[in-house]
Amino acid sequence: MTLHITPPLDDEAYRLFAIYEASSAKETAATYRLLNLNHRLPHREYMTLLGDLRSMRMECNEQRLAIEAHRTKMLEQTKH
Repeated sequence: MTLHITPPLDDEAYRLFAIYEASSAKETAATYRLLNLNHRLPHREYMTLLGDLRSMRMECNEQRLAIEAHRTKMLEQTKH
């Protein structure tokens, strides 16, 4: 049986979480705007919004990966 060890949060972890939360909030707001359009947009404007959302999702995913990399690094340090 293996125990799941959660590394303690340090300043870097808190910083990464704050950045991720900001990215996630921007992504959520962009998704909401895109899904709840009150009027028809020209195709070009719709595609611009869609491209913006795609960029925000990539940024959010990069932040999530940074958190995971930091967590893995901290786990490795606690094993030694």
